[in-house]
Amino acid sequence: MHAPIRILMVVDGRYPATGGAEMQARLLSRSFAAAGHEVRVLVPHLDRSLPFADQVDGIPVQRLGYPKIKGLGAILLNLNFALWLLRHQGEFDAIHIHMMHNLAGAAGWINRWLKPTLIVKVSGAAEFQGGILDQKLMTKPVHWILRKGAQRLDAYQCISKKTVKIMLKAGFAKERLHLLPNAVDLVRFAYKGTRDQSSLRAVFVGRHVPVKGLDVLLESWVRVSLQSPDAHLTLAGDGPERERLMTLSRQLGIENSVSFPGLVQDVPALLSSHNLYVQASHQEGLPNAVLEAMANGLPTVATQISGHEDVIAHGVTGLLVPPNHADELAAALSHLAENPNLRQEMGATARRFVEQYFSTEAVMQSLLAVYTQPSAPLSHPMTKAKINANR
Repeated sequence: MHAPIRILMVVDGRYPATGGAEMQARLLSRSFAAAGHEVRVLVPHLDRSLPFADQVDGIPVQRLGYPKIKGLGAILLNLNFALWLLRHQGEFDAIHIHMMHNLAGAAGWINRWLKPTLIVKVSGAAEFQGGILDQKLMTKPVHWILRKGAQRLDAYQCISKKTVKIMLKAGFAKERLHLLPNAVDLVRFAYKGTRDQSSLRAVFVGRHVPVKGLDVLLESWVRVSLQSPDAHLTLAGDGPERERLMTLSRQLGIENSVSFPGLVQDVPALLSSHNLYVQASHQEGLPNAVLEAMANGLPTVATQISGHEDVIAHGVTGLLVPPNHADELAAALSHLAENPNLRQEMGATARRFVEQYFSTEAVMQSLLAVYTQPSAPLSHPMTKAKINANR
């Protein structure tokens, strides 16, 4: 057991919200508080319908005000954030920022005057494409300033091996990079009972955006539905591509075997009503949706990209296929459609894998080590996972 410490969770977005960073901050806040640590949350006051101060899950939340003026508003928010940290630093032992964005850059510039450990989570696409770590934007003054500030933080939680490589290439100190995944709520996503394996019921949960490769998934489903007429695909979530994808399903003649339920509140129940998870993304950080599906006991068919490769053992907990290859994706889905016992076996192994490496307890203990000794070597059990059948 670790002695109780005082932790400030910082979310650079709306809170509470359903985004990955926001949900992860909320899960860790609850878990640390339940373990006896003192936790508070600090966020920008983006949603003006919410008060400046309230509680979420019994944990105090402070929202920083700023004027909504394009360009100027972000600058004033960063200044307000920096001043708030300087005024309140004595109230915390560790400050955990849940995305390397504006607030992380602002915090870095004042870190030399701060006593708490400053750690930021680096997720991937949000920072590397259009964010402060995008190499194409390094000549822009604002990005340069924020990046230089971010390089002054004490530690970096990198959630995938690819993230570590990119951070090293970008000039971040190796001793401050920690490969440390997102945590999964094993209790919430646990499946109880016997899953229906009579026919393939595949599901995807997430944003309907081009990077998720849902058009490729629909193209592959044409072949799957021909070989397995009883198979069904559910694409839950919303986004700018949703209407186009619904039209595409009709054009492909598979509208009767594909459903689009929109945003789903009870995701564990949705996962429990299916027997396979599928994700055809072109790029990912460390996908929470895949980890939650594995925690629910589902095998996963996914593209062979960083993030997926970190958590899916090909042939053991699921199948990996090249991105943007509808035929190979269809072959993998059809293989598991025809082998219900293999689906069940892979799903059970996936659950055990997540229990071992991605439980809130395992991630919390690793984070506590970083909070107290940010430059000490950290080897989270995830880095030692060698269950891929092809290794």
